[in-house]
Amino acid sequence: MVQNNTKKYKIDILKNPTTIKLLAQQIKAASDAYISKKMKEEDFRELIFHYATYHGKKLFSASGSLNPTVINRIGKKRCELVELILKDFQLSIF
Repeated sequence: MVQNNTKKYKIDILKNPTTIKLLAQQIKAASDAYISKKMKEEDFRELIFHYATYHGKKLFSASGSLNPTVINRIGKKRCELVELILKDFQLSIF
């Protein structure tokens, strides 16, 4: 008898990181999971929008671009992926 063993990958990502470095680490883990097809695009997009909405002060700098610490921690290609996801996102004032 042949068993069909399909592994469901469970990615442990924090929704509410406390520091900028931890936020960058979670974005890096999520984008790696997305690139390796362990995470669906909708889930990745939802996570990035959650970070942008609720943790905008950590994710963005004063000029509106990504925080330099986040850019240095996640790397150029992951940064391009996050910027592509956030292309039409507008940070609220309140």
